[in-house]
Amino acid sequence: MSEVFDFFLIFHLAVPLIIFELPVIKRKFEFSRFALLVGSLFPDIVDKSLLFMNLGFGRGISHTIFFVLLSFIFLHLIVKRKMNISFMFLLGLTSHLILDLPEVPLFYPFIAYEFIVVEEPIGLWLYKLFNDPRVYLTEIVGILILIFILINNRLFNRKDLVRFLKRNTDLATHQNNTESYKV
Repeated sequence: MSEVFDFFLIFHLAVPLIIFELPVIKRKFEFSRFALLVGSLFPDIVDKSLLFMNLGFGRGISHTIFFVLLSFIFLHLIVKRKMNISFMFLLGLTSHLILDLPEVPLFYPFIAYEFIVVEEPIGLWLYKLFNDPRVYLTEIVGILILIFILINNRLFNRKDLVRFLKRNTDLATHQNNTESYKV
């Protein structure tokens, strides 16, 4: 696993969000974008935290199918089986693993993987961010996607942004308009 410390923070947020901007998805399903975003960052939150504490690797236990399934089941039970939250969290986790392929230990601990110990993770991350075109170009694409989403959804203030992250506002608007015609 040679590239264990590529950290595409913005790209991991932007890709799942842009997929759920597709009109066929956006208008048909109610979902929590916040759960999607938390899920899309959760593997790095866990593994990078362990790395910074010298307890793990950049892509370790939380970058596995086993961890993804356990996290989904645990959250699903905690949120009392609200699929619009737990399923979106699962999709975020899954998108994270897909974006990190092929450098993820998908089947760990059932299959042995060679992990690389990173001595200075912050220095390495900053070096890669500013010197590796694959990293900084990916992050630039992520920024452009996020700007498109903000402009396209007219998210110019914090209140609208919070509402956008909580649920699919297009679906709620569509349902309210439909209900007002039923009078």
